[in-house]
Amino acid sequence: MTLSVNPVAQSTQTASTSLASGSGGTASQIANISSSEFLNLLVTELTNQNPLSPMNPSQMVSQTSQLSTVQILNNLSTEIQGLQSQDAVLQGAGMIGQTVTYSPSQGTYLSGTVSGVAIQNGVLNLNIGGSLVPASQVVAVGMAPATA
Repeated sequence: MTLSVNPVAQSTQTASTSLASGSGGTASQIANISSSEFLNLLVTELTNQNPLSPMNPSQMVSQTSQLSTVQILNNLSTEIQGLQSQDAVLQGAGMIGQTVTYSPSQGTYLSGTVSGVAIQNGVLNLNIGGSLVPASQVVAVGMAPATA
């Protein structure tokens, strides 16, 4: 008796092999497949399984819970990154109107008043005199001098 199996995308074959073997695969292998890909793999596995040796139900539950755990962790990681960005903006906003001293290169110190903040590529930048300066270059923070 011959069973025909439809080819599955290469990225899911690796995850399928590790999931079907019971090894669970690595978190990155499992994370690389979407929920719909996982369900397609599960249906394909159930459709093509040997009726005399069916899939172990506890193994199926284990695979499903592993996928759910990885998805939850990925969502949590995304949320934490968003909170970190918001926290950085709030810290930078606290410097608006203050005079800062920064060092763009070793031994060089410049000062200016912070007029705004921006995050570019995950880095907090301060707008000082029309130039964006990475917050990591700031070496001192003080109040802006009073204007008459």
